[in-house]
Amino acid sequence: MFASVSDAGRRLLAALLLAGCCVVLSQLPAHAACTCAPGHTQTQTKRANDVFTGTVTHVTSASASDGRGGATMTYDVEVDRVFKGDIKTPTVQVTSDRSAKTCGLGELPADRRYVFFVKADGAELTSDSCSGTAKAGATLVHKVEKLLGDGRPAVPPEPQKATFTKVADAQPMSLPRLAAPGVALVLVGLLGLIVVRRLGRRT
Repeated sequence: MFASVSDAGRRLLAALLLAGCCVVLSQLPAHAACTCAPGHTQTQTKRANDVFTGTVTHVTSASASDGRGGATMTYDVEVDRVFKGDIKTPTVQVTSDRSAKTCGLGELPADRRYVFFVKADGAELTSDSCSGTAKAGATLVHKVEKLLGDGRPAVPPEPQKATFTKVADAQPMSLPRLAAPGVALVLVGLLGLIVVRRLGRRT
């Protein structure tokens, strides 16, 4: 009898454990299956087409159209420093897909500065949580600068225009005053020529 009770108790316990596991698994987010090996900053900079720092100003989310769940996040970014790539505009859009098979960046809080490691496909820039994109902390920025240099602004500053400063009480020289030295030299030359000719006649 005790054995039968023991067996029943074990079966009940096993059933409860199985039910609990099902509940936990059903509550996990859809992107829990996403895994990626953490990489070093050096590897991430080599893999990325563009590396830059910028502030996220706006985030939009659109449900995936393939019916498999997930979403595509779009981040409006004000670029302040470009370390690698051909970005030449002050603002860009970065997209990131999040599903059971892809590791999206999620909803990056706006008004924060990030280091973006992105792939470029024409004008489309994409990134994910495996790329290295993260908050622009001092340590990460220092690593990027050590590998890629100080970077450059997304838009080069306009060249400074030459300015002319008028000197107080300065008056432009008149034409006769400007021509006087030249006229004097001509006269001296003529007088010298006359003297040479006269000396030549006497001899």
